[in-house]
Amino acid sequence: MKVRSKAPFAVALAGALALAACGSSSSNDGSAASGSATKLSGEPIKIMTIQALSGPSDSYPGVPAAVKAAAEAINKAGGIKGRPLEVTACDDQFDPNKGADCATQAVQGKYLFVTANSSTGDRYMPILEKAKIPAIGEVPSSASELKSPYSFPFGSGAVNIAGGGTACGKLGKKDPAVAVVDIAAGRNSASFFGIGLKPFNLNINKTVPIAPTATDLTTSAATLISGTTDCIDMVLGSSQASKLLQALSQAGSKATTAYGATVIEDKMIKTLGSAADGLVLVGSMPPASDNTIPAIKQFNSELDAAGVAADTRSEGAMTAWATVHLVAQYAAKLTTIDGESLANALNTAGEIDFSPLPKVDFAKPIKVLFDGNRIFTTSVYFSEVKNGARTPLFDNQAFNVLGSS
Repeated sequence: MKVRSKAPFAVALAGALALAACGSSSSNDGSAASGSATKLSGEPIKIMTIQALSGPSDSYPGVPAAVKAAAEAINKAGGIKGRPLEVTACDDQFDPNKGADCATQAVQGKYLFVTANSSTGDRYMPILEKAKIPAIGEVPSSASELKSPYSFPFGSGAVNIAGGGTACGKLGKKDPAVAVVDIAAGRNSASFFGIGLKPFNLNINKTVPIAPTATDLTTSAATLISGTTDCIDMVLGSSQASKLLQALSQAGSKATTAYGATVIEDKMIKTLGSAADGLVLVGSMPPASDNTIPAIKQFNSELDAAGVAADTRSEGAMTAWATVHLVAQYAAKLTTIDGESLANALNTAGEIDFSPLPKVDFAKPIKVLFDGNRIFTTSVYFSEVKNGARTPLFDNQAFNVLGSS
Protein backbone atom coordinates (compact mmCIF):
# COMPACT_ATOMS: atom_id res chain seq x y z
CA MET A 1 0.00 0.00 0.00
CA LYS A 2 1.26 3.47 -0.86
CA VAL A 3 0.34 7.00 0.07
CA ARG A 4 0.95 9.46 -2.76
CA SER A 5 0.66 13.01 -1.51
CA LYS A 6 2.56 16.29 -1.26
CA ALA A 7 4.96 14.64 1.17
CA PRO A 8 5.87 10.93 1.24
CA PHE A 9 5.16 8.96 4.39
CA ALA A 10 7.12 5.82 5.25
CA VAL A 11 5.74 2.81 7.06
CA ALA A 12 6.85 2.31 10.64
CA LEU A 13 4.73 -0.35 12.27
CA ALA A 14 4.50 -2.82 15.24
CA GLY A 15 3.62 -3.49 18.92
CA ALA A 16 1.14 -4.62 21.53
CA LEU A 17 -2.62 -4.61 21.21
CA ALA A 18 -5.45 -4.19 23.66
CA LEU A 19 -8.96 -4.89 22.45
CA ALA A 20 -11.42 -3.69 25.06
CA ALA A 21 -15.13 -3.34 25.53
CA CYS A 22 -16.15 0.20 26.42
CA GLY A 23 -15.69 0.68 30.12
CA SER A 24 -13.25 -2.20 30.47
CA SER A 25 -9.87 -2.90 29.01
CA SER A 26 -7.29 -5.54 28.50
CA SER A 27 -3.80 -5.28 27.07
CA ASN A 28 -0.59 -7.20 26.82
CA ASP A 29 2.64 -6.13 28.44
CA GLY A 30 3.90 -4.20 25.43
CA SER A 31 6.31 -6.87 24.28
CA ALA A 32 6.45 -7.85 20.63
CA ALA A 33 4.23 -10.63 19.40
CA SER A 34 5.63 -14.12 18.96
CA GLY A 35 8.03 -14.25 16.04
CA SER A 36 8.97 -10.54 16.22
CA ALA A 37 12.41 -9.41 17.33
CA THR A 38 11.22 -5.91 18.20
CA LYS A 39 10.56 -4.94 21.80
CA LEU A 40 7.87 -2.31 22.13
CA SER A 41 8.07 0.35 24.79
CA GLY A 42 6.69 3.72 25.74
CA GLU A 43 3.19 5.03 26.22
CA PRO A 44 0.65 3.11 24.10
CA ILE A 45 -0.95 4.96 21.22
CA LYS A 46 -4.69 4.59 21.74
CA ILE A 47 -7.33 4.23 19.05
CA MET A 48 -11.06 3.61 19.43
CA THR A 49 -13.86 2.12 17.38
CA ILE A 50 -17.43 3.20 18.07
CA GLN A 51 -20.34 1.04 16.89
CA ALA A 52 -23.36 -0.82 18.16
CA LEU A 53 -22.28 -4.20 19.51
CA SER A 54 -25.51 -4.72 21.46
CA GLY A 55 -28.90 -3.08 21.88
CA PRO A 56 -31.95 -2.74 19.62
CA SER A 57 -30.08 -2.45 16.33
CA ASP A 58 -27.81 -4.15 13.85
CA SER A 59 -24.41 -4.93 15.37
CA TYR A 60 -21.08 -4.71 13.57
CA PRO A 61 -18.47 -6.81 15.40
CA GLY A 62 -16.49 -7.18 12.19
CA VAL A 63 -15.24 -3.59 12.46
CA PRO A 64 -13.38 -3.88 15.80
CA ALA A 65 -12.11 -7.30 14.74
CA ALA A 66 -10.57 -5.75 11.61
CA VAL A 67 -9.06 -2.89 13.62
CA LYS A 68 -7.56 -5.43 16.01
CA ALA A 69 -6.08 -7.39 13.10
CA ALA A 70 -4.47 -4.26 11.64
CA ALA A 71 -3.08 -3.26 15.03
CA GLU A 72 -1.65 -6.72 15.60
CA ALA A 73 0.12 -6.61 12.23
CA ILE A 74 1.45 -3.13 12.90
CA ASN A 75 2.64 -4.11 16.35
CA LYS A 76 4.43 -7.19 15.03
CA ALA A 77 6.26 -4.96 12.56
CA GLY A 78 7.58 -2.57 15.23
CA GLY A 79 4.73 -0.33 16.31
CA ILE A 80 4.69 3.39 15.71
CA LYS A 81 8.14 4.68 16.61
CA GLY A 82 8.45 1.60 18.78
CA ARG A 83 5.28 2.36 20.71
CA PRO A 84 2.42 -0.16 20.80
CA LEU A 85 -1.05 0.44 19.46
CA GLU A 86 -3.86 -0.12 21.93
CA VAL A 87 -7.44 -0.57 20.71
CA THR A 88 -10.71 0.06 22.54
CA ALA A 89 -13.99 -1.13 21.05
CA CYS A 90 -16.73 1.07 22.48
CA ASP A 91 -20.30 -0.21 22.28
CA ASP A 92 -22.76 2.67 21.82
CA GLN A 93 -25.71 0.26 22.12
CA PHE A 94 -27.58 2.33 19.49
CA ASP A 95 -27.97 4.95 22.23
CA PRO A 96 -26.89 8.58 21.60
CA ASN A 97 -25.95 8.99 25.26
CA LYS A 98 -23.68 5.95 25.05
CA GLY A 99 -22.12 7.38 21.90
CA ALA A 100 -21.34 10.56 23.81
CA ASP A 101 -19.87 8.43 26.61
CA CYS A 102 -17.57 6.73 24.12
CA ALA A 103 -16.30 10.09 22.89
CA THR A 104 -15.78 11.30 26.45
CA GLN A 105 -13.73 8.19 27.17
CA ALA A 106 -11.62 8.92 24.08
CA VAL A 107 -11.02 12.48 25.25
CA GLN A 108 -10.14 11.48 28.81
CA GLY A 109 -7.83 8.74 27.55
CA LYS A 110 -6.10 11.06 25.04
CA TYR A 111 -6.82 8.79 22.10
CA LEU A 112 -5.12 9.50 18.78
CA PHE A 113 -8.22 8.98 16.65
CA VAL A 114 -11.61 7.28 16.47
CA THR A 115 -13.15 5.25 13.68
CA ALA A 116 -16.87 4.52 13.76
CA ASN A 117 -19.86 2.87 12.17
CA SER A 118 -22.50 4.43 14.38
CA SER A 119 -25.80 6.27 14.29
CA THR A 120 -24.73 8.50 17.21
CA GLY A 121 -22.43 10.87 15.32
CA ASP A 122 -24.37 13.99 16.27
CA ARG A 123 -23.47 13.24 19.89
CA TYR A 124 -19.92 11.95 19.66
CA MET A 125 -18.55 14.17 16.88
CA PRO A 126 -18.90 17.56 18.70
CA ILE A 127 -17.11 16.10 21.74
CA LEU A 128 -14.26 14.79 19.61
CA GLU A 129 -14.01 18.02 17.64
CA LYS A 130 -13.75 20.13 20.78
CA ALA A 131 -10.86 17.95 21.98
CA LYS A 132 -9.28 17.96 18.48
CA ILE A 133 -9.50 14.19 18.11
CA PRO A 134 -10.24 13.21 14.49
CA ALA A 135 -12.77 10.63 13.39
CA ILE A 136 -11.11 8.86 10.45
CA GLY A 137 -12.59 6.30 8.10
CA GLU A 138 -15.95 6.50 9.82
CA VAL A 139 -19.21 5.99 7.98
CA PRO A 140 -20.86 9.42 8.31
CA SER A 141 -24.56 9.25 9.10
CA SER A 142 -25.10 12.58 10.85
CA ALA A 143 -24.92 16.28 10.09
CA SER A 144 -22.05 16.68 12.56
CA GLU A 145 -19.88 14.11 10.80
CA LEU A 146 -20.64 15.68 7.43
CA LYS A 147 -19.57 19.14 8.62
CA SER A 148 -16.87 18.79 11.27
CA PRO A 149 -13.30 19.69 10.20
CA TYR A 150 -12.20 16.75 12.37
CA SER A 151 -14.21 14.27 10.29
CA PHE A 152 -12.21 12.35 7.64
CA PRO A 153 -14.48 9.81 5.91
CA PHE A 154 -13.28 7.80 2.92
CA GLY A 155 -16.79 7.07 1.75
CA SER A 156 -20.33 8.13 2.41
CA GLY A 157 -23.64 6.40 2.91
CA ALA A 158 -25.19 9.21 0.87
CA VAL A 159 -22.92 8.45 -2.09
CA ASN A 160 -23.71 4.73 -1.83
CA ILE A 161 -27.41 5.56 -1.96
CA ALA A 162 -26.77 7.68 -5.04
CA GLY A 163 -24.85 4.72 -6.43
CA GLY A 164 -28.06 2.71 -6.29
CA GLY A 165 -29.43 5.14 -8.87
CA THR A 166 -26.27 4.76 -10.95
CA ALA A 167 -26.73 0.97 -10.87
CA CYS A 168 -30.34 1.27 -12.02
CA GLY A 169 -29.32 3.51 -14.91
CA LYS A 170 -26.35 1.44 -16.03
CA LEU A 171 -28.44 -1.72 -15.97
CA GLY A 172 -31.01 -0.10 -18.27
CA LYS A 173 -33.84 0.13 -15.75
CA LYS A 174 -36.67 2.59 -16.36
CA ASP A 175 -38.99 2.60 -13.32
CA PRO A 176 -37.01 3.06 -10.07
CA ALA A 177 -38.42 3.03 -6.55
CA VAL A 178 -36.91 3.49 -3.10
CA ALA A 179 -37.70 1.84 0.23
CA VAL A 180 -36.76 4.12 3.10
CA VAL A 181 -36.77 3.79 6.88
CA ASP A 182 -39.45 6.20 8.10
CA ILE A 183 -37.33 8.52 10.23
CA ALA A 184 -36.08 12.01 9.37
CA ALA A 185 -32.56 10.87 8.46
CA GLY A 186 -33.91 8.12 6.23
CA ARG A 187 -36.43 10.33 4.46
CA ASN A 188 -33.79 12.99 3.85
CA SER A 189 -31.29 10.41 2.57
CA ALA A 190 -33.72 9.06 -0.02
CA SER A 191 -33.13 12.16 -2.15
CA PHE A 192 -29.56 11.00 -2.82
CA PHE A 193 -31.00 8.13 -4.87
CA GLY A 194 -32.21 10.73 -7.34
CA ILE A 195 -28.67 12.08 -7.78
CA GLY A 196 -27.53 8.78 -9.24
CA LEU A 197 -30.60 8.57 -11.46
CA LYS A 198 -30.24 12.08 -12.89
CA PRO A 199 -27.46 11.38 -15.45
CA PHE A 200 -29.77 8.73 -16.98
CA ASN A 201 -32.75 11.14 -17.12
CA LEU A 202 -34.61 9.05 -14.55
CA ASN A 203 -36.63 10.10 -11.52
CA ILE A 204 -37.74 8.35 -8.35
CA ASN A 205 -41.20 7.10 -9.31
CA LYS A 206 -42.17 5.59 -5.98
CA THR A 207 -41.07 6.07 -2.36
CA VAL A 208 -42.22 3.52 0.22
CA PRO A 209 -41.61 4.46 3.88
CA ILE A 210 -41.06 1.59 6.33
CA ALA A 211 -41.48 2.03 10.08
CA PRO A 212 -38.17 1.43 11.89
CA THR A 213 -39.82 -1.20 14.11
CA ALA A 214 -41.59 -3.07 11.29
CA THR A 215 -40.77 -6.76 11.01
CA ASP A 216 -43.37 -7.99 8.52
CA LEU A 217 -42.55 -6.27 5.23
CA THR A 218 -44.96 -8.21 3.02
CA THR A 219 -47.16 -5.17 2.35
CA SER A 220 -44.16 -2.92 1.72
CA ALA A 221 -42.77 -5.40 -0.80
CA ALA A 222 -46.10 -5.61 -2.60
CA THR A 223 -46.35 -1.82 -2.78
CA LEU A 224 -42.82 -1.52 -4.14
CA ILE A 225 -43.27 -3.97 -7.00
CA SER A 226 -46.79 -2.93 -7.98
CA GLY A 227 -46.97 -1.47 -11.47
CA THR A 228 -43.80 -1.57 -13.56
CA THR A 229 -41.13 -1.05 -10.90
CA ASP A 230 -37.91 -2.65 -12.17
CA CYS A 231 -35.27 -1.29 -9.76
CA ILE A 232 -35.38 -0.71 -5.99
CA ASP A 233 -32.88 1.07 -3.74
CA MET A 234 -33.03 0.22 -0.03
CA VAL A 235 -32.34 3.01 2.48
CA LEU A 236 -32.69 0.71 5.47
CA GLY A 237 -30.66 -0.89 8.23
CA SER A 238 -29.24 -4.29 7.29
CA SER A 239 -31.77 -6.19 9.41
CA GLN A 240 -34.76 -4.60 7.64
CA ALA A 241 -33.00 -4.86 4.28
CA SER A 242 -32.76 -8.61 4.85
CA LYS A 243 -36.45 -8.82 5.71
CA LEU A 244 -37.40 -6.80 2.64
CA LEU A 245 -35.30 -8.99 0.36
CA GLN A 246 -37.05 -12.06 1.77
CA ALA A 247 -40.47 -10.46 1.27
CA LEU A 248 -39.62 -9.42 -2.29
CA SER A 249 -38.43 -12.93 -3.10
CA GLN A 250 -41.59 -14.47 -1.67
CA ALA A 251 -43.65 -12.05 -3.76
CA GLY A 252 -41.85 -13.21 -6.91
CA SER A 253 -40.20 -9.85 -7.58
CA LYS A 254 -38.12 -9.55 -10.75
CA ALA A 255 -36.91 -6.03 -9.90
CA THR A 256 -33.20 -5.39 -9.36
CA THR A 257 -32.51 -4.38 -5.76
CA ALA A 258 -29.55 -2.21 -4.73
CA TYR A 259 -28.01 -1.68 -1.29
CA GLY A 260 -24.89 -0.17 0.27
CA ALA A 261 -22.07 -2.68 0.70
CA THR A 262 -20.58 -1.18 3.87
CA VAL A 263 -22.10 -3.56 6.41
CA ILE A 264 -22.97 -6.56 4.23
CA GLU A 265 -21.12 -9.62 5.48
CA ASP A 266 -21.05 -12.98 3.71
CA LYS A 267 -22.88 -14.61 6.61
CA MET A 268 -25.88 -12.36 5.87
CA ILE A 269 -25.78 -13.41 2.21
CA LYS A 270 -25.61 -17.07 3.22
CA THR A 271 -28.56 -16.64 5.59
CA LEU A 272 -30.65 -15.03 2.85
CA GLY A 273 -29.90 -17.83 0.40
CA SER A 274 -31.74 -17.45 -2.91
CA ALA A 275 -33.45 -14.26 -1.68
CA ALA A 276 -30.10 -12.48 -2.09
CA ASP A 277 -29.58 -13.56 -5.70
CA GLY A 278 -29.43 -10.54 -7.98
CA LEU A 279 -28.79 -8.08 -5.14
CA VAL A 280 -26.51 -5.28 -6.36
CA LEU A 281 -24.09 -4.02 -3.71
CA VAL A 282 -22.76 -0.47 -3.97
CA GLY A 283 -19.57 0.59 -2.22
CA SER A 284 -16.65 2.98 -2.29
CA MET A 285 -14.20 0.08 -2.72
CA PRO A 286 -14.13 -3.24 -4.58
CA PRO A 287 -15.57 -6.24 -2.70
CA ALA A 288 -13.61 -7.34 0.37
CA SER A 289 -13.31 -10.80 -1.18
CA ASP A 290 -11.43 -9.58 -4.27
CA ASN A 291 -7.95 -10.98 -3.60
CA THR A 292 -6.77 -9.99 -7.08
CA ILE A 293 -6.08 -6.58 -5.53
CA PRO A 294 -2.88 -6.78 -3.41
CA ALA A 295 -4.14 -4.56 -0.60
CA ILE A 296 -7.34 -6.59 -0.27
CA LYS A 297 -5.29 -9.79 -0.27
CA GLN A 298 -3.27 -8.28 2.60
CA PHE A 299 -6.51 -7.42 4.42
CA ASN A 300 -7.73 -10.99 4.22
CA SER A 301 -4.32 -12.39 5.14
CA GLU A 302 -4.09 -10.26 8.28
CA LEU A 303 -7.64 -11.13 9.32
CA ASP A 304 -6.88 -14.80 8.73
CA ALA A 305 -3.83 -14.48 10.97
CA ALA A 306 -5.96 -12.86 13.66
CA GLY A 307 -8.54 -15.66 13.49
CA VAL A 308 -11.34 -13.46 12.15
CA ALA A 309 -14.04 -15.52 10.44
CA ALA A 310 -14.10 -15.02 6.67
CA ASP A 311 -17.89 -14.58 6.57
CA THR A 312 -17.78 -11.56 8.94
CA ARG A 313 -15.75 -9.34 6.60
CA SER A 314 -17.25 -6.33 4.89
CA GLU A 315 -16.34 -3.10 3.18
CA GLY A 316 -16.83 -1.27 6.49
CA ALA A 317 -14.39 -3.62 8.21
CA MET A 318 -11.89 -3.20 5.36
CA THR A 319 -12.18 0.59 5.57
CA ALA A 320 -11.43 0.51 9.29
CA TRP A 321 -8.51 -1.88 8.75
CA ALA A 322 -6.96 0.26 6.02
CA THR A 323 -7.50 3.42 8.08
CA VAL A 324 -5.37 2.02 10.89
CA HIS A 325 -2.54 1.25 8.46
CA LEU A 326 -2.81 4.68 6.87
CA VAL A 327 -2.75 6.46 10.23
CA ALA A 328 0.30 4.42 11.27
CA GLN A 329 2.21 5.77 8.28
CA TYR A 330 1.26 9.36 9.03
CA ALA A 331 1.80 9.10 12.78
CA ALA A 332 5.30 7.75 12.24
CA LYS A 333 6.25 11.12 10.69
CA LEU A 334 4.69 13.33 13.35
CA THR A 335 6.88 15.19 15.80
CA THR A 336 4.06 15.07 18.34
CA ILE A 337 1.71 12.13 18.01
CA ASP A 338 -1.68 13.58 18.88
CA GLY A 339 -5.04 14.12 17.26
CA GLU A 340 -4.53 17.73 16.25
CA SER A 341 -1.18 17.00 14.56
CA LEU A 342 -2.66 14.01 12.77
CA ALA A 343 -5.63 16.05 11.51
CA ASN A 344 -3.27 18.77 10.23
CA ALA A 345 -1.19 16.16 8.40
CA LEU A 346 -4.25 14.72 6.68
CA ASN A 347 -5.58 18.15 5.73
CA THR A 348 -2.30 19.16 4.09
CA ALA A 349 -1.40 15.84 2.46
CA GLY A 350 -2.86 16.59 -0.96
CA GLU A 351 -4.25 13.57 -2.79
CA ILE A 352 -4.08 10.43 -0.67
CA ASP A 353 -3.92 7.29 -2.79
CA PHE A 354 -3.85 4.38 -0.35
CA SER A 355 -5.26 1.13 -1.67
CA PRO A 356 -7.88 -0.21 -1.12
CA LEU A 357 -9.31 3.12 0.11
CA PRO A 358 -10.68 5.51 -2.52
CA LYS A 359 -8.49 8.44 -3.50
CA VAL A 360 -9.28 11.55 -1.46
CA ASP A 361 -7.99 15.06 -0.86
CA PHE A 362 -9.22 16.22 2.54
CA ALA A 363 -8.66 19.86 1.55
CA LYS A 364 -11.14 19.51 -1.33
CA PRO A 365 -14.64 18.41 -0.34
CA ILE A 366 -16.99 17.62 -3.22
CA LYS A 367 -20.34 19.36 -3.55
CA VAL A 368 -23.12 16.80 -3.88
CA LEU A 369 -26.44 18.39 -2.88
CA PHE A 370 -24.98 21.47 -1.21
CA ASP A 371 -21.66 23.00 -0.16
CA GLY A 372 -19.91 22.34 3.12
CA ASN A 373 -20.22 18.56 3.39
CA ARG A 374 -17.23 16.37 4.23
CA ILE A 375 -17.65 14.22 1.13
CA PHE A 376 -14.40 13.52 -0.70
CA THR A 377 -15.25 10.85 -3.24
CA THR A 378 -18.28 10.29 -5.41
CA SER A 379 -17.03 7.11 -7.08
CA VAL A 380 -18.56 3.70 -6.40
CA TYR A 381 -18.00 0.06 -7.30
CA PHE A 382 -20.68 -2.52 -7.95
CA SER A 383 -20.96 -6.23 -7.29
CA GLU A 384 -23.85 -8.65 -7.70
CA VAL A 385 -24.78 -11.61 -5.54
CA LYS A 386 -24.94 -14.80 -7.60
CA ASN A 387 -25.43 -18.22 -6.03
CA GLY A 388 -24.38 -16.91 -2.63
CA ALA A 389 -21.20 -15.17 -3.79
CA ARG A 390 -20.34 -11.62 -4.81
CA THR A 391 -19.36 -11.07 -8.43
CA PRO A 392 -17.90 -7.72 -9.57
CA LEU A 393 -20.01 -5.85 -12.12
CA PHE A 394 -18.85 -3.67 -15.02
CA ASP A 395 -15.31 -5.15 -14.99
CA ASN A 396 -14.84 -3.93 -11.41
CA GLN A 397 -14.55 -0.33 -12.60
CA ALA A 398 -15.46 2.66 -10.46
CA PHE A 399 -18.17 5.08 -11.62
CA ASN A 400 -18.91 8.65 -10.56
CA VAL A 401 -22.47 8.96 -9.23
CA LEU A 402 -22.59 12.54 -10.52
CA GLY A 403 -22.20 11.23 -14.05
CA SER A 404 -18.88 12.86 -14.98
CA SER A 405 -15.80 10.84 -15.86
